[in-house]
Amino acid sequence: MMPKPPAPAAARITVLTAAHAPAYKALRDEALRCAPEAFTSDYATAVQRPAQAYAPRLALPADDGFFLGAWDADGSLLGSIGCEREQRAQQRHMATVVAMMVAPTAQRRGIGRQLLQACLARAGQISGLEQLVLTVTADNAHAVRLYQSAGFTPYGRLPRAIVVAGVGYDKLHMLRLLPSSPRWPSTAPHEDH
Repeated sequence: MMPKPPAPAAARITVLTAAHAPAYKALRDEALRCAPEAFTSDYATAVQRPAQAYAPRLALPADDGFFLGAWDADGSLLGSIGCEREQRAQQRHMATVVAMMVAPTAQRRGIGRQLLQACLARAGQISGLEQLVLTVTADNAHAVRLYQSAGFTPYGRLPRAIVVAGVGYDKLHMLRLLPSSPRWPSTAPHEDH
């Protein structure tokens, strides 16, 4: 019997700042190039944007959201996830999970799960934030299962939400309540999925 290979080392998760814009742009451009059906943005447009165009997005005030990055031991950005809070007063209890991406060479190593768990933990600390929403390409079974395993549930499906090279892709809309939600069930699973 062959010994099981050791699990890959966990990535270091940190809050991204405006100073990380060049690394973020490189990761994003590669993700858009390799998986255009996973994003509403397109590679041809994004590749033209300078890195500093992402700096304001990475410098959100703490109460308005955050972006997290997963780093390897060599300091390479392997993945990211964002959480952007709604700005309208009547929707401030809600935030959208955005820009979840893992470099193609780092996929299937648990980095996406690490990022999602860190995002949920940090979002749960934002005062008044009760729920998270996201969209995911409906036929991306791996990503849908990841979100479901973290407590996200589907609440709608938009047919042909994006069209890439003439092919339409549906987007699944998903919701996850946070413990601060008045609708949080008393029997909800613990945060350490």
